Amino acid sequence: MKELLRERIKELTSIIGVSGHEWDVARAVKRALEGVVDSIEVRPNGILIAAKKGARPGPRVMISAHMDEVGYIVKAVSPEGFLFFDKIGGATEGCLPGRRVLVKGEKGVVPGIVGVRAGHLLTPEEMARPQTVRQSYVDICVSSREEATVLGIRTGAQIVPDSPCTEMRDPDYLCTRAADCRALCAILVETMLKLRAEDLCGEVYAVFNILEESTVSAAAAAVAYLKPEYSLFLDTIPCGDVPDCDYARELPIALGKGPVIVLSQQWANCCRCVASHPRLIEALRACAEETGAHWQEFAFNGAGYITDAVGAVFAGEGTAVATFAVPRRYSHSPVELLHLDDVVDAQKVVEAFLKREIDLDMM
Repeated sequence: MKELLRERIKELTSIIGVSGHEWDVARAVKRALEGVVDSIEVRPNGILIAAKKGARPGPRVMISAHMDEVGYIVKAVSPEGFLFFDKIGGATEGCLPGRRVLVKGEKGVVPGIVGVRAGHLLTPEEMARPQTVRQSYVDICVSSREEATVLGIRTGAQIVPDSPCTEMRDPDYLCTRAADCRALCAILVETMLKLRAEDLCGEVYAVFNILEESTVSAAAAAVAYLKPEYSLFLDTIPCGDVPDCDYARELPIALGKGPVIVLSQQWANCCRCVASHPRLIEALRACAEETGAHWQEFAFNGAGYITDAVGAVFAGEGTAVATFAVPRRYSHSPVELLHLDDVVDAQKVVEAFLKREIDLDMM
């Protein structure tokens, strides 16, 4: 399973799909699952839903990972052919100046460079300030707006860092853009390929969601459509095992120590909050123990972290929710870092969770 997940992560992170532009990712997922699941559809808003029905009666269960990634969108093209752009989602601006990027337009992908002011001209004040997105532009090596248009590059084109999935010295460490959340899409694809009807009771709906990085709201459409009894949301989560973080007090999550049961989550100073259902937490713990998977737990409150679960809990008629996350360092940067052992352990737990009969009764 580790090698299957490695290759699936490489495949899915190679696809450009900035928030709101997930269609190419959905096509890849659809190709992988067609003929294996009982049904598959892409909703008008771009959400892909794949279903497997169990051999025994049981609940309707939704499991979701989002297809979109943080990135950038062209907002204007200068007469000289330079691209001005802005952020989609919470991309880390400081990582961008001087980087190679990929620009996806109407006729395919064009390489580009984020320009930087020549170092010889920088004042001490300019050297001390990071270059922002609004001060930046992309050079695609054309001489006019018309030449850019011939290449299919115009307002609305997507921009992502040119940062392909790379194995580190230890090949179980993977560095890539869009690990959030393509690594979990990979887990969901491989799990749906593996599950059989006799493994399941009820119905399992794998939802490959949209717009998480920019809204965390689109999952509500899937909940309203499917009406699941309970839902498991897969995502990534930041690590605190680095020098610029207080691991013990601020973020006690480490790479290589297993996926994380997110007990609760709240965006600071924002009315976005949810706690994972106690019965679903119990089930995730039991599945980790039964499969021999390592796992961690964290209540991620008072910081800038929420998942699609916050919009799903009150959507439609309501659904019980839990979030299960794979640790990654350097979140929302071009060099997000995963450990494959965490990914493998997450897949084990997800598979066992979907096979499990869960009673939500708290009374």
